[in-house]
Amino acid sequence: MTVRVGRITFSDWKSLPFQDGWTDTFIFHMSALACLPPADYGKLIGQLAAPVQRLRRSASIWVQVDGPGDWYAAEVRRTLKRLKLPFAITHGEEVDWLDFSFPPWLGISPSPHPPIVEDKPRPVSMEGMLCLQALGRMEKGNEDEIASLAGLPLSKVETLLPQLQKDRLTIYKVGKKILRKKSEPVQMDSFPSWHPTRPGLSLALRSLGVPRNLAFKDRKERNLYQIESDHRHIARLWPAWLKAAWPQAEIWTGWSEVGIPGLNVIPDALAWGRVQGYETLFWLEVGDEHKAEEQIVDDVGKRLRQTIQLTERTGVRLVFAHLGPHWVHEAARWACVHLPGEVAVVMGDWRRFGELPTLEWGQQVVSKNGYT
Repeated sequence: MTVRVGRITFSDWKSLPFQDGWTDTFIFHMSALACLPPADYGKLIGQLAAPVQRLRRSASIWVQVDGPGDWYAAEVRRTLKRLKLPFAITHGEEVDWLDFSFPPWLGISPSPHPPIVEDKPRPVSMEGMLCLQALGRMEKGNEDEIASLAGLPLSKVETLLPQLQKDRLTIYKVGKKILRKKSEPVQMDSFPSWHPTRPGLSLALRSLGVPRNLAFKDRKERNLYQIESDHRHIARLWPAWLKAAWPQAEIWTGWSEVGIPGLNVIPDALAWGRVQGYETLFWLEVGDEHKAEEQIVDDVGKRLRQTIQLTERTGVRLVFAHLGPHWVHEAARWACVHLPGEVAVVMGDWRRFGELPTLEWGQQVVSKNGYT
């Protein structure tokens, strides 16, 4: 039952009985598979908190995360740890007093019910919505990139996008190039790609729980000026690459160019899933063949140290993957030594989609065949 506080809507509301009192709790349903990284989704909750608390000083927020594993919900919680409004992050629809970040306000009787908003039927299928959500973060992209980041088969996406275009939610066109500096002369992309239209982007944002009047720039990929580059194309294909290379693994979702709080480097792509029975993050670095060998060793070493920090902080295992030409791997492997038992390093050819060597925990494995 959707409710409203000011101009912000929430999935539901409850006045929860705790310790002889009653809370005033707004419920936010969050899908871990909605094409948005957990820290960015957490920032949205942070943006909602201030106006909610201003309009309803007794309010608390309960985020119900729908998705597998534990890492996603834990990262949302970590993002919100400084929030000055009581919040709880749970899987499912049960919450305990101790789940809240600090004790929520309690009234002597149930709080007044906020206004109810009529729920409208979704105008597109769930698969169509995933395409729009992926495009809302990408800004624009190709069919195979959208399919990879939406977690859908390419054949399905090739059918969905033209239908979304008929509904005026997407458009296939040559757009303006996204430049590093706005002061640069206007340039156009080299080839057409799929873009969300304004109604399509609005629909994607509403599906994520973003109010109409709230700017939510945190949803976007970092370094958007790299769109159209081979580097970005490979990064966007990372979830699909993993599924093709390791069909025995569960790849739940993934994102390209995602910022991770607490780290000062950005992975080219990050996927999340389970392999060999372990909840795992799959960190991708696309090699740069224009750097000197010493610079490659320094850069890879710095990024690998950051991934190890992430493993130690989160408790999940981590696969550090490096895709590039063979000579770059020969340099990069010198940075990948003394690995913890919860980390694996794999290196493969960036021109051979869907191929990776077999991972071995605590070891680095470099593909030996098929390099171009």
